[in-house]
Amino acid sequence: MSNSSDELCSVCKYSDNGEDRIVIGSLDLNQCLRLPDEITGKRPEGLGSDIGRAYLSNVCVAKELQNNGVGSKLVAKSKKVAQEWGITDLYVHVAVDNEPARKLYLRSGFTYEDDEPAWQARFLDRPRRILLWTDVSGISSL
Repeated sequence: MSNSSDELCSVCKYSDNGEDRIVIGSLDLNQCLRLPDEITGKRPEGLGSDIGRAYLSNVCVAKELQNNGVGSKLVAKSKKVAQEWGITDLYVHVAVDNEPARKLYLRSGFTYEDDEPAWQARFLDRPRRILLWTDVSGISSL
């Protein structure tokens, strides 16, 4: 990893109260029953299942820092945050042709649960997606 922030893309840099900052990665953690236009996770089941389910989305790492463990650390931290929120089951949707993302999630403990029907992907004009799942109820606390 580079020691110089000069090599990072300009959109990663910003100032906050006069201090220079750099965003190297981000993700969204959504506690909800489902995400619009996405296949829905099946766990947990029963009344109030939306409280125990969350989805990762918009996971990204600055191109210059990919393959340095940043994505794995973001996913690991999101699992701990999800557990603190009372989440038991964490999902992520991945385009079938996004091999780097799929490998990241599989290394992070996610397993295959379902895949999007081809007709739905065509209707939404996007690559077909798979749904990956992991249990976060047993993650050790921070």
